Amino acid sequence: MSENTKLRGIVESTCESGIRYCGDITKLDYYNLFCQAASADRLYNLYGYNVCSFLCKFEEQEAVMLLFFIPINDNEARVKNIAERVIEVVTTVEECLVTIDYLHSEEVKEDKYIYVVAVKTIQKKGE
Repeated sequence: MSENTKLRGIVESTCESGIRYCGDITKLDYYNLFCQAASADRLYNLYGYNVCSFLCKFEEQEAVMLLFFIPINDNEARVKNIAERVIEVVTTVEECLVTIDYLHSEEVKEDKYIYVVAVKTIQKKGE
C-alpha cells in the first residue's frame, strides 16, 4: 500500500471517528498527544515515522490535524538528511490533501524529534 493511500485512510478514519483536540494548535504538547493517540489505538506509521491525527477547530471550521514524529537521529539519517525527510512528509501530505491550511515544523533537540503539524479544514457530509 502506498504512503498516499495510507494517509488518505488515516484522514478518512479521523473524519469518521477521530479523537478531538480542543487546544491551541500553535502550542502543542507533543508527548501528551502521542500518548493520547497511542492509548486510543490511533497511532500510525508512515515512512517509518509515527503519525497521529485529531479532529480540531481551525479558524472556526472543522479540521483534521496530522502530527508527524520524525526522529533526528535514526538509521535513515545516514541516507537522508533531516530536511529531505521533512520535505518527503510535506510532499505526501500535499499530494494527498491538495491544500494545507496550516503547516508548522519544530525541532525539539531535547526530544530528539522534529514535529511536523499539518491542518486541513474539512466539510462534513451534507454541508
